[in-house]
Amino acid sequence: MAVGNLEFINSFENTTGGIATFQLTNIFSDKYDVYKIVYEYKGNDASGYVRFKLIDSGGSVISDAEYSKASLAMRSYNTFFENKNNGTSTNMGEVGYNQDFGAGGEMTIFNPYDSSSFTFAINSNAGGTTSGGNLFGYKSINSHNVAEQITGLEFSVTGGGSYDFNYIQASVYGVK
Repeated sequence: MAVGNLEFINSFENTTGGIATFQLTNIFSDKYDVYKIVYEYKGNDASGYVRFKLIDSGGSVISDAEYSKASLAMRSYNTFFENKNNGTSTNMGEVGYNQDFGAGGEMTIFNPYDSSSFTFAINSNAGGTTSGGNLFGYKSINSHNVAEQITGLEFSVTGGGSYDFNYIQASVYGVK
């Protein structure tokens, strides 16, 4: 599908740091079937995975075993590895690694507001660390395997310990 016309919907930003979750609320509507989210973030010195979950029409983050994902982590300093799960509740997918040097990427989300369809997402991300200049790329395809109306999403940093965002920003576009 050619992504020709993007219409800006909203932008979200947190520059105060010290947050482990970041929500994009009320971003999906019946106006579009496809959305593009462009994001960037910077972590603290303790790196953890950046993941996302969906937010339902009642405003709740979906944490039931309704997600499936397949991702490829591409590390410059070590071997590549895959992560595949079906029926997981931990997250819909990884968007990358929360690195102290920063990272950014883009996600395309299909049919989130359609209550009679599953929601799908594809994601690409790249970042690095200041220690040793290690680079880390991430690609994933994700699905929410329940047909329900989705109105937003939540980014989070996981991995145990004191993981959080020092900075995070996301812009949301509808695809015409």
